[in-house]
Amino acid sequence: MTGTVLALNCGSSSVKFAAFGPALEVLFRGQVENIGEGLAPRLATADGLDAAWPPGPATHDAVVRRLVADAIVPRAGTVAAVGHRVVHGGTRFDRPVPVDDAILAEIAALAPLAPSHQPHNVAGVEAVARALPDTPQVACFDTAFHRTIPPARQRMALPRTYHEAGLRRFGFHGLSYESVVARLPDAMGAAAAGRVAICHLGAGCSLAGVVGGRSAHTSMGFTPLDGLMMGRRPGRLDPGAVLWLVERHGGDVEAVDRLLNREAGLLGVSGLSPDMRVLLEADAEEARLAIAMFVDRLVQEIGAAAAAIGGLDGLVFTGGIGENAAPIRARTLDALAWLGFRTDAGANEANAATITLAGSTPSAHVIAADEEAVIAAAAKALAA
Repeated sequence: MTGTVLALNCGSSSVKFAAFGPALEVLFRGQVENIGEGLAPRLATADGLDAAWPPGPATHDAVVRRLVADAIVPRAGTVAAVGHRVVHGGTRFDRPVPVDDAILAEIAALAPLAPSHQPHNVAGVEAVARALPDTPQVACFDTAFHRTIPPARQRMALPRTYHEAGLRRFGFHGLSYESVVARLPDAMGAAAAGRVAICHLGAGCSLAGVVGGRSAHTSMGFTPLDGLMMGRRPGRLDPGAVLWLVERHGGDVEAVDRLLNREAGLLGVSGLSPDMRVLLEADAEEARLAIAMFVDRLVQEIGAAAAAIGGLDGLVFTGGIGENAAPIRARTLDALAWLGFRTDAGANEANAATITLAGSTPSAHVIAADEEAVIAAAAKALAA
Protein backbone atom coordinates (compact mmCIF):
# COMPACT_ATOMS: atom_id res chain seq x y z
CA MET A 1 0.00 0.00 0.00
CA THR A 2 1.24 3.47 -0.87
CA GLY A 3 0.00 6.67 0.68
CA THR A 4 -0.71 7.72 4.24
CA VAL A 5 -2.61 5.66 6.81
CA LEU A 6 -4.60 7.86 9.18
CA ALA A 7 -5.65 6.73 12.66
CA LEU A 8 -8.50 8.62 14.35
CA ASN A 9 -9.61 8.42 17.96
CA CYS A 10 -12.75 10.52 18.45
CA GLY A 11 -13.41 11.07 22.15
CA SER A 12 -16.16 12.96 23.93
CA SER A 13 -14.45 16.35 23.62
CA SER A 14 -11.37 15.65 21.52
CA VAL A 15 -10.06 13.98 18.39
CA LYS A 16 -6.62 12.36 18.59
CA PHE A 17 -4.99 11.54 15.29
CA ALA A 18 -1.78 10.15 13.85
CA ALA A 19 -0.56 9.87 10.28
CA PHE A 20 1.65 6.91 9.30
CA GLY A 21 3.74 6.29 6.20
CA PRO A 22 3.68 3.15 4.03
CA ALA A 23 5.98 1.29 6.46
CA LEU A 24 3.82 2.46 9.39
CA GLU A 25 6.41 5.02 10.41
CA VAL A 26 4.90 7.98 12.27
CA LEU A 27 4.71 11.10 10.11
CA PHE A 28 3.00 13.32 12.66
CA ARG A 29 0.41 13.10 15.39
CA GLY A 30 -1.72 15.48 17.43
CA GLN A 31 -5.19 16.26 18.66
CA VAL A 32 -8.04 18.74 18.55
CA GLU A 33 -9.40 19.69 21.98
CA ASN A 34 -12.39 21.61 23.38
CA ILE A 35 -14.96 20.07 21.03
CA GLY A 36 -18.46 20.77 22.31
CA GLU A 37 -17.11 22.55 25.40
CA GLY A 38 -18.34 26.03 24.42
CA LEU A 39 -14.76 27.03 23.61
CA ALA A 40 -12.90 27.38 20.35
CA PRO A 41 -11.49 23.97 19.37
CA ARG A 42 -7.69 23.98 19.33
CA LEU A 43 -5.50 21.94 17.02
CA ALA A 44 -2.06 20.92 18.28
CA THR A 45 0.47 18.50 16.80
CA ALA A 46 3.61 17.02 18.29
CA ASP A 47 5.78 18.84 15.74
CA GLY A 48 4.51 22.29 16.65
CA LEU A 49 1.42 23.04 14.58
CA ASP A 50 -0.89 24.87 16.99
CA ALA A 51 -3.97 26.80 15.95
CA ALA A 52 -7.11 28.08 17.58
CA TRP A 53 -10.09 27.73 15.30
CA PRO A 54 -12.91 30.26 14.98
CA PRO A 55 -14.99 30.52 18.18
CA GLY A 56 -18.41 28.98 18.48
CA PRO A 57 -19.82 25.47 18.85
CA ALA A 58 -18.13 22.76 16.84
CA THR A 59 -19.28 19.22 16.18
CA HIS A 60 -17.07 16.18 15.68
CA ASP A 61 -18.25 16.08 12.06
CA ALA A 62 -17.10 19.64 11.40
CA VAL A 63 -13.82 19.16 13.27
CA VAL A 64 -12.87 15.94 11.48
CA ARG A 65 -13.67 17.34 8.05
CA ARG A 66 -11.63 20.46 8.69
CA LEU A 67 -8.83 18.41 10.22
CA VAL A 68 -8.60 16.28 7.08
CA ALA A 69 -8.74 19.28 4.75
CA ASP A 70 -6.45 21.65 6.67
CA ALA A 71 -3.97 19.46 8.53
CA ILE A 72 -3.88 15.93 7.10
CA VAL A 73 -4.03 16.12 3.31
CA PRO A 74 -1.78 19.21 2.92
CA ARG A 75 0.94 17.59 5.02
CA ALA A 76 0.54 13.89 4.23
CA GLY A 77 -0.73 13.82 0.67
CA THR A 78 -2.92 10.92 -0.43
CA VAL A 79 -4.73 9.13 2.39
CA ALA A 80 -4.83 5.43 1.50
CA ALA A 81 -6.82 4.21 4.52
CA VAL A 82 -8.37 5.49 7.73
CA GLY A 83 -8.69 3.48 10.94
CA HIS A 84 -11.00 4.42 13.78
CA ARG A 85 -11.14 3.58 17.45
CA VAL A 86 -14.63 2.30 18.28
CA VAL A 87 -15.30 1.80 21.97
CA HIS A 88 -17.97 -0.91 21.89
CA GLY A 89 -18.10 -3.90 19.58
CA GLY A 90 -20.83 -5.80 21.42
CA THR A 91 -20.94 -9.55 20.85
CA ARG A 92 -20.62 -9.16 17.09
CA PHE A 93 -17.16 -7.63 16.61
CA ASP A 94 -14.15 -9.49 18.00
CA ARG A 95 -11.60 -8.05 15.56
CA PRO A 96 -11.15 -5.00 13.27
CA VAL A 97 -13.45 -4.85 10.25
CA PRO A 98 -13.73 -2.76 7.08
CA VAL A 99 -16.60 -0.29 7.40
CA ASP A 100 -19.57 -0.15 5.05
CA ASP A 101 -23.08 1.23 5.60
CA ALA A 102 -24.34 -1.99 7.19
CA ILE A 103 -21.39 -2.25 9.59
CA LEU A 104 -21.72 1.41 10.54
CA ALA A 105 -25.40 0.89 11.35
CA GLU A 106 -24.49 -2.00 13.66
CA ILE A 107 -21.86 0.13 15.39
CA ALA A 108 -24.34 2.98 15.84
CA ALA A 109 -26.89 0.60 17.35
CA LEU A 110 -24.43 -0.07 20.19
CA ALA A 111 -24.44 3.60 21.28
CA PRO A 112 -26.62 2.98 24.39
CA LEU A 113 -23.82 0.79 25.78
CA ALA A 114 -21.23 3.58 25.51
CA PRO A 115 -23.19 6.84 25.22
CA SER A 116 -20.21 9.10 25.94
CA HIS A 117 -18.09 7.57 23.17
CA GLN A 118 -19.89 5.56 20.50
CA PRO A 119 -21.83 8.44 18.89
CA HIS A 120 -18.56 10.35 18.45
CA ASN A 121 -16.86 7.28 16.98
CA VAL A 122 -19.69 7.03 14.45
CA ALA A 123 -19.48 10.75 13.70
CA GLY A 124 -15.80 10.37 12.86
CA VAL A 125 -16.51 7.63 10.33
CA GLU A 126 -19.30 9.66 8.74
CA ALA A 127 -17.12 12.78 8.55
CA VAL A 128 -14.30 10.91 6.83
CA ALA A 129 -16.79 9.42 4.37
CA ARG A 130 -17.78 12.97 3.39
CA ALA A 131 -14.24 14.35 3.31
CA LEU A 132 -12.59 11.34 1.62
CA PRO A 133 -15.45 9.43 -0.05
CA ASP A 134 -13.24 6.94 -1.90
CA THR A 135 -10.95 6.08 1.01
CA PRO A 136 -11.46 2.71 2.75
CA GLN A 137 -12.16 2.85 6.48
CA VAL A 138 -11.59 0.26 9.21
CA ALA A 139 -13.19 0.05 12.66
CA CYS A 140 -11.03 -1.18 15.57
CA PHE A 141 -12.89 -2.15 18.75
CA ASP A 142 -11.80 -1.59 22.34
CA THR A 143 -13.85 -4.57 23.48
CA ALA A 144 -12.23 -7.09 21.09
CA PHE A 145 -9.08 -7.60 23.20
CA HIS A 146 -11.15 -8.94 26.08
CA ARG A 147 -13.03 -11.64 24.17
CA THR A 148 -10.46 -14.15 25.51
CA ILE A 149 -11.73 -13.71 29.08
CA PRO A 150 -13.08 -17.06 30.38
CA PRO A 151 -16.86 -17.50 29.97
CA ALA A 152 -17.40 -17.64 33.75
CA ARG A 153 -16.04 -14.07 33.97
CA GLN A 154 -18.00 -12.78 31.01
CA ARG A 155 -21.29 -14.06 32.41
CA MET A 156 -23.28 -12.02 34.94
CA ALA A 157 -25.26 -13.77 37.68
CA LEU A 158 -28.59 -13.28 35.93
CA PRO A 159 -30.93 -15.61 34.03
CA ARG A 160 -29.51 -16.89 30.74
CA THR A 161 -32.02 -14.93 28.64
CA TYR A 162 -30.29 -11.69 29.58
CA HIS A 163 -26.88 -13.07 28.68
CA GLU A 164 -28.20 -14.23 25.32
CA ALA A 165 -29.62 -10.75 24.77
CA GLY A 166 -26.10 -9.33 25.15
CA LEU A 167 -25.84 -8.45 28.86
CA ARG A 168 -22.34 -9.58 29.79
CA ARG A 169 -18.93 -8.30 30.83
CA PHE A 170 -17.11 -6.86 27.83
CA GLY A 171 -14.12 -4.82 29.05
CA PHE A 172 -12.69 -1.74 27.31
CA HIS A 173 -9.45 0.12 26.50
CA GLY A 174 -8.45 -2.93 24.48
CA LEU A 175 -6.45 -0.99 21.89
CA SER A 176 -4.35 0.52 24.69
CA TYR A 177 -3.77 -2.92 26.20
CA GLU A 178 -2.86 -4.39 22.84
CA SER A 179 -0.23 -1.70 22.32
CA VAL A 180 1.21 -2.28 25.81
CA VAL A 181 1.32 -6.08 25.40
CA ALA A 182 3.36 -5.64 22.21
CA ARG A 183 6.00 -3.73 24.21
CA LEU A 184 6.03 -5.93 27.32
CA PRO A 185 9.04 -8.02 26.20
CA ASP A 186 11.15 -4.85 25.96
CA ALA A 187 10.24 -3.97 29.55
CA MET A 188 10.07 -7.38 31.22
CA GLY A 189 12.00 -9.81 29.06
CA ALA A 190 10.85 -13.42 29.36
CA ALA A 191 8.57 -12.52 32.28
CA ALA A 192 6.30 -10.74 29.78
CA ALA A 193 4.84 -14.15 28.94
CA GLY A 194 3.63 -14.49 32.53
CA ARG A 195 0.99 -12.78 34.65
CA VAL A 196 0.74 -9.01 34.26
CA ALA A 197 -1.74 -6.44 35.53
CA ILE A 198 -2.01 -3.43 33.23
CA CYS A 199 -3.55 -0.24 34.62
CA HIS A 200 -4.93 2.13 31.99
CA LEU A 201 -5.37 5.36 33.93
CA GLY A 202 -6.62 8.46 32.17
CA ALA A 203 -9.94 10.25 31.87
CA GLY A 204 -11.33 6.73 31.72
CA CYS A 205 -9.67 4.08 33.86
CA SER A 206 -9.59 0.31 33.77
CA LEU A 207 -7.38 -2.63 34.60
CA ALA A 208 -6.67 -5.82 32.70
CA GLY A 209 -5.20 -9.04 34.02
CA VAL A 210 -3.15 -10.54 31.19
CA VAL A 211 -1.64 -14.03 30.97
CA GLY A 212 0.63 -14.83 28.06
CA GLY A 213 -0.42 -11.60 26.37
CA ARG A 214 -4.13 -12.47 26.43
CA SER A 215 -6.81 -10.84 28.53
CA ALA A 216 -8.07 -13.04 31.37
CA HIS A 217 -9.63 -10.41 33.65
CA THR A 218 -11.04 -6.89 33.33
CA SER A 219 -12.27 -4.34 35.83
CA MET A 220 -14.83 -2.91 33.39
CA GLY A 221 -18.06 -4.65 32.50
CA PHE A 222 -21.14 -4.18 30.32
CA THR A 223 -20.37 -0.49 29.83
CA PRO A 224 -17.32 1.72 30.56
CA LEU A 225 -18.90 2.72 33.90
CA ASP A 226 -17.71 -0.26 35.94
CA GLY A 227 -14.55 -0.84 37.95
CA LEU A 228 -12.07 1.89 38.82
CA MET A 229 -12.92 5.45 39.86
CA MET A 230 -12.41 7.77 36.87
CA GLY A 231 -12.33 11.45 36.00
CA ARG A 232 -16.10 11.80 35.65
CA ARG A 233 -17.37 8.25 36.25
CA PRO A 234 -17.77 6.59 39.65
CA GLY A 235 -16.61 3.10 38.80
CA ARG A 236 -18.14 0.22 40.70
CA LEU A 237 -21.46 0.99 42.39
CA ASP A 238 -23.92 -1.12 44.31
CA PRO A 239 -26.81 -1.72 41.86
CA GLY A 240 -29.10 -0.72 44.71
CA ALA A 241 -27.42 2.70 44.73
CA VAL A 242 -28.31 3.14 41.06
CA LEU A 243 -31.93 2.22 41.77
CA TRP A 244 -31.92 4.73 44.64
CA LEU A 245 -30.54 7.43 42.35
CA VAL A 246 -33.24 6.75 39.76
CA GLU A 247 -35.91 7.04 42.46
CA ARG A 248 -34.24 10.16 43.89
CA HIS A 249 -34.41 11.75 40.42
CA GLY A 250 -38.08 10.92 40.02
CA GLY A 251 -37.45 8.21 37.47
CA ASP A 252 -35.44 10.54 35.23
CA VAL A 253 -33.04 7.98 33.76
CA GLU A 254 -31.36 10.61 31.56
CA ALA A 255 -30.47 12.67 34.64
CA VAL A 256 -28.94 9.63 36.33
CA ASP A 257 -27.09 8.74 33.14
CA ARG A 258 -25.66 12.26 33.03
CA LEU A 259 -24.64 12.00 36.70
CA LEU A 260 -22.86 8.69 36.22
CA ASN A 261 -21.12 9.57 32.94
CA ARG A 262 -20.33 13.26 33.41
CA GLU A 263 -20.67 14.44 37.02
CA ALA A 264 -19.22 11.70 39.24
CA GLY A 265 -15.72 10.31 39.84
CA LEU A 266 -12.86 12.67 40.67
CA LEU A 267 -14.97 15.65 39.66
CA GLY A 268 -17.94 14.61 41.76
CA VAL A 269 -15.94 13.91 44.92
CA SER A 270 -13.54 16.85 44.69
CA GLY A 271 -16.02 19.40 43.41
CA LEU A 272 -13.03 20.91 41.59
CA SER A 273 -11.91 19.01 38.52
CA PRO A 274 -11.79 15.62 36.79
CA ASP A 275 -8.10 16.28 36.02
CA MET A 276 -5.66 14.48 38.34
CA ARG A 277 -3.02 17.15 37.66
CA VAL A 278 -5.29 19.82 39.11
CA LEU A 279 -6.16 17.72 42.14
CA LEU A 280 -2.54 16.87 42.95
CA GLU A 281 -1.73 20.58 43.05
CA ALA A 282 -4.85 21.62 44.96
CA ASP A 283 -4.71 22.45 48.67
CA ALA A 284 -8.21 21.25 49.44
CA GLU A 285 -9.50 18.45 51.64
CA GLU A 286 -11.97 17.23 49.04
CA ALA A 287 -9.20 16.97 46.44
CA ARG A 288 -7.13 14.87 48.86
CA LEU A 289 -10.15 12.67 49.53
CA ALA A 290 -10.75 12.14 45.81
CA ILE A 291 -7.10 11.09 45.32
CA ALA A 292 -7.23 8.75 48.31
CA MET A 293 -10.38 7.10 46.96
CA PHE A 294 -8.83 6.77 43.50
CA VAL A 295 -5.73 5.02 44.85
CA ASP A 296 -7.73 2.81 47.21
CA ARG A 297 -9.98 1.59 44.39
CA LEU A 298 -6.94 0.98 42.17
CA VAL A 299 -5.16 -1.05 44.85
CA GLN A 300 -8.25 -3.19 45.40
CA GLU A 301 -8.61 -3.88 41.68
CA ILE A 302 -4.94 -4.83 41.33
CA GLY A 303 -5.48 -7.29 44.17
CA ALA A 304 -8.54 -8.68 42.39
CA ALA A 305 -6.56 -9.07 39.18
CA ALA A 306 -3.75 -10.87 41.00
CA ALA A 307 -6.27 -13.29 42.47
CA ALA A 308 -7.95 -13.82 39.09
CA ILE A 309 -4.75 -14.63 37.19
CA GLY A 310 -2.96 -16.55 39.94
CA GLY A 311 -0.41 -13.95 41.03
CA LEU A 312 1.66 -11.17 39.48
CA ASP A 313 4.95 -11.16 37.62
CA GLY A 314 4.59 -7.52 36.64
CA LEU A 315 2.49 -4.38 36.91
CA VAL A 316 2.21 -1.74 34.17
CA PHE A 317 0.97 1.85 34.39
CA THR A 318 -0.23 3.49 31.17
CA GLY A 319 -2.55 6.31 30.07
CA GLY A 320 -2.26 9.99 30.98
CA ILE A 321 -2.32 9.46 34.75
CA GLY A 322 -0.44 6.18 34.65
CA GLU A 323 2.40 7.58 32.57
CA ASN A 324 2.77 10.97 34.27
CA ALA A 325 1.41 10.99 37.83
CA ALA A 326 4.37 9.75 39.89
CA PRO A 327 2.60 10.36 43.24
CA ILE A 328 -0.26 8.07 42.24
CA ARG A 329 2.14 5.30 41.22
CA ALA A 330 4.16 5.72 44.43
CA ARG A 331 1.11 5.52 46.68
CA THR A 332 -0.19 2.50 44.78
CA LEU A 333 3.09 0.58 45.01
CA ASP A 334 3.51 1.50 48.68
CA ALA A 335 0.09 0.00 49.39
CA LEU A 336 1.12 -3.13 47.48
CA ALA A 337 4.49 -3.59 49.17
CA TRP A 338 3.13 -6.79 50.74
CA LEU A 339 3.11 -8.30 47.25
CA GLY A 340 6.86 -7.73 46.96
CA PHE A 341 7.07 -4.41 45.09
CA ARG A 342 10.23 -2.41 45.96
CA THR A 343 9.84 1.06 44.47
CA ASP A 344 12.78 2.96 42.98
CA ALA A 345 11.76 6.46 44.07
CA GLY A 346 14.10 8.26 41.67
CA ALA A 347 13.05 6.20 38.67
CA ASN A 348 9.41 6.72 39.55
CA GLU A 349 9.82 10.50 39.78
CA ALA A 350 11.52 10.45 36.37
CA ASN A 351 8.69 8.41 34.79
CA ALA A 352 11.28 5.79 33.87
CA ALA A 353 10.40 2.61 32.02
CA THR A 354 11.06 0.48 35.13
CA ILE A 355 10.13 2.00 38.49
CA THR A 356 11.07 -0.84 40.86
CA LEU A 357 14.51 -1.74 42.16
CA ALA A 358 16.58 -4.51 40.60
CA GLY A 359 15.44 -7.82 41.99
CA SER A 360 11.95 -6.60 42.85
CA THR A 361 9.47 -9.39 42.30
CA PRO A 362 7.05 -8.46 40.88
CA SER A 363 8.43 -5.56 38.84
CA ALA A 364 6.56 -2.38 37.91
CA HIS A 365 6.81 -0.43 34.67
CA VAL A 366 5.58 2.66 32.82
CA ILE A 367 4.69 2.03 29.18
CA ALA A 368 3.15 4.70 26.96
CA ALA A 369 -0.03 3.59 25.22
CA ASP A 370 -0.06 3.92 21.44
CA GLU A 371 -3.59 3.10 20.35
CA GLU A 372 -3.06 4.90 17.06
CA ALA A 373 -0.25 2.52 16.02
CA VAL A 374 -2.55 -0.47 16.62
CA ILE A 375 -5.33 1.20 14.63
CA ALA A 376 -3.01 2.07 11.75
CA ALA A 377 -1.65 -1.48 11.50
CA ALA A 378 -5.18 -2.89 11.29
CA ALA A 379 -6.26 -0.28 8.76
CA LYS A 380 -3.29 -1.01 6.52
CA ALA A 381 -3.84 -4.77 6.71
CA LEU A 382 -7.57 -4.69 5.97
CA ALA A 383 -7.57 -1.93 3.39
CA ALA A 384 -4.75 -3.42 1.30
